Amino acid sequence: MARISGHPKQWPEGQGQRVCVVGAGPSGLTTTKTLIEAGLQVDCFEASPDIGGHWVLGNPNGRSSAYRSLRTNTTKRMSRFSDYEMPEHWSEFPACEKVREWLNLYVDHFGFRHAIRTKTEVISAVPREGGGWQLVLNGPDGWYTSDYDALIAASGSYWDPQIPDWPGTFSGKMIHAQEYLDPETPHQLNGLDVVIVGIGNTGCELACEIAKAGAGTVCLSARSGTWILPKTINGVAAAEGVPLTHPTDEVPSELACLAEEDREAFLAQRASQTIKQAHSERMRRFEHLGLPPAPEHPLLKRPTISQDILACLESGHVIAKPAITRLDRDAVVFAPDERVRADVIICATGYKLSYPYLSQDVADTRENDLTLFCGIVPPDRDDLFFVGVSRPTGAFWPIAEAQAKFVAALLTEGYSLPPAREIERRARPMLNRLALNPGLYGLSLREELERGRRRVLEGEELP
Repeated sequence: MARISGHPKQWPEGQGQRVCVVGAGPSGLTTTKTLIEAGLQVDCFEASPDIGGHWVLGNPNGRSSAYRSLRTNTTKRMSRFSDYEMPEHWSEFPACEKVREWLNLYVDHFGFRHAIRTKTEVISAVPREGGGWQLVLNGPDGWYTSDYDALIAASGSYWDPQIPDWPGTFSGKMIHAQEYLDPETPHQLNGLDVVIVGIGNTGCELACEIAKAGAGTVCLSARSGTWILPKTINGVAAAEGVPLTHPTDEVPSELACLAEEDREAFLAQRASQTIKQAHSERMRRFEHLGLPPAPEHPLLKRPTISQDILACLESGHVIAKPAITRLDRDAVVFAPDERVRADVIICATGYKLSYPYLSQDVADTRENDLTLFCGIVPPDRDDLFFVGVSRPTGAFWPIAEAQAKFVAALLTEGYSLPPAREIERRARPMLNRLALNPGLYGLSLREELERGRRRVLEGEELP
């Protein structure tokens, strides 16, 4: 294992720091740009011919989960990079093709397209003895190997479908939401009886869209509840005026002075109270319509954002159902024993956290999570970094940018990791936790960077 805790990384004399970024979605792009600006030699590998990852509709790499009507659930302000905003005249919640356009504009504005190797898949990344990585790649000219001093895994967490394994057989069509593009693709749904499983953002959006497009019936199945919040209130973004929705937001001094865990607990409690006061009556309506009760703490699970699902349920265009217990030829059986005919099942049941180019002893994702120091560094390596693994109350992209700045500081010797024991103690799961607040996370990274800069200056020795 490569670990040089308490000291800045030492690179071989006369050699540059060669860094590999896997993935050219939003996380990989902002990481590539940030590391190049820090003076590092960077290659970004993307299996697709296109950049944008999840936001490329029908991405040839087969890993996009975008559908034709997809829009962001976070506002332009929440979604922006620190030095590159979305155009003022764009919709507050830009459509999929606009996000893709913005990402391409970002690449060209900062001039780093030359560092992106499209149509090149990372087949495997194997640790070298003494640190660094040997990559096996498959590009336009075939397979080859290349060595790097550090690897940034930014290949996304929304591409490897997770499909429930129900007992029984089903004679209709069953797909994961990743395959869905619109009510006619990949299957014509007009007049059909459709069951959608899952009440996250995608499940709720697809249920509304398919019902409005003329499906025979649309049942929305959920095994557990979650808080479902509106995207807008009286035509204004519901997040308008909400503090600490971006990693660069200034944290009030009375909150910043608290210990990290204390301020997280305080803000989570305050946010929970605010959400309950504003939306408890709405949640009672969902429960009355047949959805499972939401957890007591609204941030125990990342809340669903849906503007239309309540109206669709109340009008009867979408019917709430409990968990599926089994499949029965041309029907599904809901708990405890309700048999309902179905032509199509769409599983909006999320994704497995997967890094197929890393072995499980390097990136153990069997619990569908990663335990990381500062949300970035695995406890046993200092040449591997995960960017974009988070469950925030805001947007993913600016969090990835903040993580990339942390990595850049470490790789350019402006930051030194703490001793191994401290890294182990402070490492935390990134997904199975209360939803992460972007503002507090940004502050925590800045504080740790300052501590690491002092360690560099003081030449701190390991105990």
